[in-house]
Amino acid sequence: MKKGVFKYGIIVGRFQHIHKGHQKLIEIGLRLCDKLLIFIGSANQENSARNPYSYEYRKSLIEIIYKDEIDSGKIIIAPLNDFKDSRSLTPLWGEYVLNSAKDILGECPNCIIYGKDKDIFKCFAKEVVKKLSEVYVDRDSLMISATKMREFLLNGNKKEWEKYSDEKIHNKYYELKEKLEQYYCKKN
Repeated sequence: MKKGVFKYGIIVGRFQHIHKGHQKLIEIGLRLCDKLLIFIGSANQENSARNPYSYEYRKSLIEIIYKDEIDSGKIIIAPLNDFKDSRSLTPLWGEYVLNSAKDILGECPNCIIYGKDKDIFKCFAKEVVKKLSEVYVDRDSLMISATKMREFLLNGNKKEWEKYSDEKIHNKYYELKEKLEQYYCKKN
C-alpha cells in the first residue's frame, strides 16, 4: 500500500446528502492520508430543513460509494453530534472535534480537509494549528451544495441531481426524494 503524506486525516461534514463536491474532498483525503476519518456532523439531528436525513441514512450512502475503502480500513466513518450551537465554530468546537478524532484513531490527526469554512482554523488553538495541516478546497470549485441537491429532489429535477451525485447511488433518487417530501409534509 502506498504511503500518504499524512498518517491520519479528517473531514467533518453533514453530508445532507453526499454529492460530488463532498466526494472531491474525500478523494483528496484518500490521496493524502493513510487513513481518513469522515465525521458525519449533526449526527444527533434529523427531521429539520437543515438536517432532513438521519445519521444512519447518510452513513449508508457514503458506505455504498466507498465500500472498498471502508472494507480495507482506509476510511472510517463516525458520528459527530452537534456541539452546543451547531453553527458556532469556536476553539471549544475544535477541541471537541480533535478529541473525538483522538478517541477513534488513538492519536490526533495530522490533517484536516475542508471545503466550506475558510476561517475554520479560528476553531483551533495556536498550539494545535502548529501540529495540524489544513487542506482547503475552495467551495466555489466544488460547484454544488447539499442544499442545491435537495432542491433538485424537491423539484423533480432528476437529470441535474444525477449530474452531481455518484452513479452508485442513482438508484436512491426516489428514496431520497420521498424521505425529503415526508419531512416537508410533516412540517406543513
